[in-house]
Amino acid sequence: MIVLAMETSTQLGGVAVIKDGQVLAMESSLRQKSHSEVLNRFVQNCLDKAHIKLEEVDIFAVGQGPGSFTGIRVAANAGKSFSYIYNRPLVTIDSLVLLAAAVKSHLPVLSIINAYKNMVYLGLFDLNKSPEPTYIVGPGAVPVQKLKDLITQDVLVVGDGYETYQEYLPEDLKQKLHRDVQFSDQPLSETLGLLAEKRAKLNKTIEWNSFVPLYIRASEAEEQRKGIVISPLK
Repeated sequence: MIVLAMETSTQLGGVAVIKDGQVLAMESSLRQKSHSEVLNRFVQNCLDKAHIKLEEVDIFAVGQGPGSFTGIRVAANAGKSFSYIYNRPLVTIDSLVLLAAAVKSHLPVLSIINAYKNMVYLGLFDLNKSPEPTYIVGPGAVPVQKLKDLITQDVLVVGDGYETYQEYLPEDLKQKLHRDVQFSDQPLSETLGLLAEKRAKLNKTIEWNSFVPLYIRASEAEEQRKGIVISPLK
């Protein structure tokens, strides 16, 4: 089975080609250019490295978010277009799951992505109940100040939300948050591809027109219209 995975929901945009559980090629960029400018090139480069044609791909996989509103749409539009044109199934996986899926830990895993305006997207996961990370809490978006109310046990934390807001976290919370630098703080296209292949083998796929992004928060314009006020951090 050949999977073309595209993940652009956060600062790290990436593409990977997976075949039978092996990563054949991958490319990524930390917004050196916008994701929309580099995605097509990354797709072609990865296909060339893997010696695979686009029409040979069996599954198209895209990151579902949460993350950047614009970023989510970049991979989603490409994946939906390829799925429609080549009549292939689509697999979508959320960014919080992808962060946790790349981790090995005996502790629960806390995925937190910077949602900006003093907020984070979060998911708390058990890694031992099933082959995929299982939600204990989330997915959701919370003010940074509320994290201390949700985390009551030791966890391994991944995601750029930690580095962004760590100086504002109370010490009693920091003592529960364990870090391991070997794990990425960005959802990876190769993780998406490997997990998508497993889902596809279980027939957990969708049609191109069934894609639903996981936005969680309202857009900035909607929040302003509703008069939502973001509390300052102290």
